[in-house]
Amino acid sequence: MSPLPAVILAIGNSNHQSQLAYNRPRAMLPVLGKPLVLRAMETLYKAGIQHYIVVVGEDEGSVAAYLNSQWLPNVQVEFVLQPASSSLTRTLAQLTQRLKTRFILASYNTFVHSNFPERLLKHPDDGLVLSGAPLSLSKSRTSYFAAVEGQTIRRITQEVTEGQNAVLLANMAVCGDMFIQYLSSLRLNTSVFTNQFLDIARLYLQSGGTSALAETAWTLPIETDYDLLTLNRHFLDDQQDSHILSELPGSVQIIPPVRIDPHVSVGQGARLGPRVYLESGCSIGRNAVISDAVIFQNAVVPAEKIIHDAIISTRLQISGTDAR
Repeated sequence: MSPLPAVILAIGNSNHQSQLAYNRPRAMLPVLGKPLVLRAMETLYKAGIQHYIVVVGEDEGSVAAYLNSQWLPNVQVEFVLQPASSSLTRTLAQLTQRLKTRFILASYNTFVHSNFPERLLKHPDDGLVLSGAPLSLSKSRTSYFAAVEGQTIRRITQEVTEGQNAVLLANMAVCGDMFIQYLSSLRLNTSVFTNQFLDIARLYLQSGGTSALAETAWTLPIETDYDLLTLNRHFLDDQQDSHILSELPGSVQIIPPVRIDPHVSVGQGARLGPRVYLESGCSIGRNAVISDAVIFQNAVVPAEKIIHDAIISTRLQISGTDAR
């Protein structure tokens, strides 16, 4: 197991604009029966991480409650509260004073290839190792890019100039000794106020710090509501937790992969799949046809309704046409 602790940012990411998080924190939006934050932590757990420090805001109490009741018994989980009046800069600076060791940082809404964190942890650089990819699966138009020479990151920008060798960056990094020293120097500096980790990394580079790139095939930052549908599809295609946990009428047709939580009501003659997730408490009418979709808790799909390429909640429908 890796001795490195992981700092998990569960505070609401301002780049994650969600109409679906009206009744729960964004970190608690569902991915096949588990919230985003837990899915992000599971990826690191598979790479050997056993010590987690979860940064929550004043509105993320349900994140701590869920992880305290649902997380694995052989791991250590701590929580750090970041008040609305504070910043991520100050939170990380204070954490480094306590940890005094390298750590991996990840956000609740950043996803990469499942085998990548293990390779990231083996990177030898002592500064800051940032994750990047040539491809983003997100519909978001907000991106950070690294201008690179070989594996060395020269600068971080939000625009790519013609001819520049640039890679999309993700909120997953190994924070080494040089970066920790930089954070420690900011502990009492109230002028550096940001809640974006990659902004902190950009300022670190501008101060003369060194940073290396660890590249993966793709990254999926969950920054639009449609990205949540993409992530659920990805997990279903990987056959992760594609279970049927509710009793269904014999006339219901299932086209795998499908995940159905407990306490889901499905009417006679419904056709479900492929790539469908039904969250606990939702209701599907008779003869409804649902494919490539997520149906949230307490949402009702009327009889005979055809749903494709969409997320349905009690308040709204997010479809693929909205994401274009």
